[in-house]
Amino acid sequence: MSLIYMLLVLFAVECKGQPAVGCHGSADKWVCSPVANVGHGQLADIQAMLIAQQVQIMRLQKDSESCTCDSEISRLSDLLAEQRNITENLKERVTQLEEITEPVSCPADYQKFNRTCYRFSTDKKPYSEARDTCHGEGGILATVKDEDTHNFLANHVSSTTHRNTWIGLSDLATEGLWVWDDGTLLLGQGIWGTGEPNGGRGENCAHIFPSKNYRWNDGPCSRSYNYICEIRG
Repeated sequence: MSLIYMLLVLFAVECKGQPAVGCHGSADKWVCSPVANVGHGQLADIQAMLIAQQVQIMRLQKDSESCTCDSEISRLSDLLAEQRNITENLKERVTQLEEITEPVSCPADYQKFNRTCYRFSTDKKPYSEARDTCHGEGGILATVKDEDTHNFLANHVSSTTHRNTWIGLSDLATEGLWVWDDGTLLLGQGIWGTGEPNGGRGENCAHIFPSKNYRWNDGPCSRSYNYICEIRG
C-alpha cells in the first residue's frame, strides 16, 4: 500500500462527516476544520490501521532476512522504509486525536510526554525498592519502547542529575529474557550502550547510563540509583 494511498485513507477517516470546505491541503499534509468533532470511532479506525502497519513491517523484516536476491532485498528495503514512514504518520495522528478526545493530566511532580506521565526521582534506591515505589504511586518503572521516549527520558537525565537512572527493564525471571515492568517483552535490539548487556547473571537490571551516551546498561539490581516512574494516561 503506497504512502499517498494510506494518507488519503487517513484523510478520509479524519474528515468523515465534516463539510468538504473544511478540509484542504496536499498529499503529505491535510488540514481539517473543525477537528473538535473527531470521535472515538475515527480514533479506533486509525489505531487499527497502525496495528496493521506494524504487522506489515514485521512481515517485511522477516522476508528481507530470508531473501538472497539483491534486487529483491532492495525492493523489500524500500517497502520497509515506506511502511515505517506510514507508521510514523499514523502514530502522530493517533496522538493528535487522543489529545482531542481524551486529554491527559498528570499528578503533581510528573511530566507529560506523548500521553504518558513521568516522575524523575531525586532519591536513590535499589531496583526492587524503586519499582515498589512506582507501584505504590499507581504506576510502574518507566518502559521505553521507542526512540522518542528514550530521547525524552535521557535528555532529562543528561540535563539534570547526570546519574545512573533505573528504567523498568530486567531479566530477573529468566537470564537473557528482558521484560518490562508492565510484563511485556523487550522487542528488537533495544537502546543499549555499546557492548551491552554484558553482565550475565550478576547484572539483571537496566538503567540509563551517562558513561555510555545515556543509553542502556545492565547493572547489579542491588545498587542504589535514581529512577523514573511512569503513569499512563
